[in-house]
Amino acid sequence: MAMQGDKANTKTGFRPSSKRTYLDPIHQDIVLDRSQPAERLVVDLIDAFEFQRLRRVHQLGVSYYTFQGAEGSRFTHSVGVMHIARTLADILAPQMENPEEQKAIILASALLHDVGHGPFSHVTEKILHYDHEDWSCRIISGDTQIRRILDDFKEVPGIADKIVAVLKKQHQPRWLSHVVSSQLDCDRFDYLLRDSYMTGTAYGLFALQRILRSIEIDQDNDRLLVVGEKGQVAVEDYLFARYSMYAQVYYHRKNLAARAMLGRLIKRCRELMQGKVQHSGPSSISFCDEPTRKWLSQEPLTVDEYLFLDDVQLSYHIKRWLKDDDKILADLSDRFLNRKLFKASRINSDDPAVIESIKAEARKISASLGLDPDYYIAVESTGFRPYDYYRPDEEHPQTNIMVRTESGAVKELSQLSLAVEALVKGNYTFYWLIYPQEATDQIEAIANPALTHALK
Repeated sequence: MAMQGDKANTKTGFRPSSKRTYLDPIHQDIVLDRSQPAERLVVDLIDAFEFQRLRRVHQLGVSYYTFQGAEGSRFTHSVGVMHIARTLADILAPQMENPEEQKAIILASALLHDVGHGPFSHVTEKILHYDHEDWSCRIISGDTQIRRILDDFKEVPGIADKIVAVLKKQHQPRWLSHVVSSQLDCDRFDYLLRDSYMTGTAYGLFALQRILRSIEIDQDNDRLLVVGEKGQVAVEDYLFARYSMYAQVYYHRKNLAARAMLGRLIKRCRELMQGKVQHSGPSSISFCDEPTRKWLSQEPLTVDEYLFLDDVQLSYHIKRWLKDDDKILADLSDRFLNRKLFKASRINSDDPAVIESIKAEARKISASLGLDPDYYIAVESTGFRPYDYYRPDEEHPQTNIMVRTESGAVKELSQLSLAVEALVKGNYTFYWLIYPQEATDQIEAIANPALTHALK
């Protein structure tokens, strides 16, 4: 990585370059020029310690247990999102009312959108029910180095508040938020391409540049438009790439098993700390620092305490728990650190009675093996829509993907594409039985046609 330039050497006349280059496996050279105000701001934000912390947070959670190359970080992803957002901002600049200010807001928002992610990204977010976007806003608004850098950026007064408004989708004009977070945004563009590359798969590939070149601002309706048939086809490919990545990578059965194992480990730790279960050894839990204890106990955390957390910190705790006197905590820690993964079998039913019957049988099997079913048996559900049209009655309504056809008509994408209409109408909720490997033979002997197993 090229380093930030210093003042010229008065003896030699040498002046270091004002440019910094990030070598990226997806986008190749990402070059930022400090002579450009928005890019100078981005370079300073990247150097902030709160952003550098993202180097220690896996982009794909625990997926490296399934896909050996999935070692990328939230840092590299966030820089990639910023790069795509800059490309799109340059394309849209002739249509912007205030291009220099709006470009700075877009780039900084794209860079900082994930700065609030916690250990193992979405995995612990789901387990502990916190919101990384809320933490991103708290870090941007708080007494942080990031906030001081933003306050010092005099070209856009109050830019920190503007970025928070973008991330909360409260900024005017609204289309700025859509660049960062919508059903056709720079965040998804980067993670699909990056995650596909890092996992060694081709499921997430699509024509990024064609999509970017097809996007325009619809000023009258304050939204982004996809223009033309070529743009529409490229967006359809993108949506199917997203579907494939969820089906084949994010919801891979081994991923689900690894997530469930970490969830059961955290459950045991929390219940031991809270006195809900009796420690099986002579002492209480062997090690837990204060920020981690408060985070696991879901007690209020300061921004400084939250920033102390990352994958390295949590992994260190789990490593210490290998020697804990509590047999369940020590065993789950050993299984997690040393990849003795649980297994996952598909439950082909959404009938609660069927699911509960299968789970009850699995719990009996686990108990017969001397494994507490509260920590060794789980049912996980997966569900998402690769695309959905606007449903105003939902808690979080989607942003429609709108297309302007060759005739000039503007329509929602699923009205133009039978394939996308099928994506909207699909049922994507599935259930999985999670269990330890040593229970495999007994689990596979359960006489229930709804329970199916991976081919051996």
